[in-house]
Amino acid sequence: MIIAVPRAQAHDDGVKAPTPEGGLSWDVLESAQAIEWHDQATDRNYLKPSFSAEVAALDNQTVTVAGFMMPTEEGKAEQSRFILFQYQPDCLFHMAMGPTHFIDVHTSQAVRVTDGPLVLKGTLRLVKADRGGIFYRLDDSSVATGS
Repeated sequence: MIIAVPRAQAHDDGVKAPTPEGGLSWDVLESAQAIEWHDQATDRNYLKPSFSAEVAALDNQTVTVAGFMMPTEEGKAEQSRFILFQYQPDCLFHMAMGPTHFIDVHTSQAVRVTDGPLVLKGTLRLVKADRGGIFYRLDDSSVATGS
């Protein structure tokens, strides 16, 4: 079964990150599908990715992408691992997004926490796991020059 994932917006006035010049558009990442499957052993449903040819061609490639940071470590002014969202998150409890609307980011050097859009450059990895809910990871990333 393919799940239709709604556009990621915290509320109706969600701010979308602009595509950097020559950078990766979130529209491309959204072309992947979340396929629901049932694990008989655990009697649980999971989502696994089905990547479009355009997305599959980006695996292990260097990309530049813009988004909004959500820190993973509370209280730290700088983060080396965080989530990059397509839309500016304003409330964790009101976001209705799927796995094509965010990237798990791992930076080579810690990045200062910001509320504004952030442009990163790094190696895009497609997470091909049958469960876990993360489809994209950006490794060895850093803030793109001029951001």
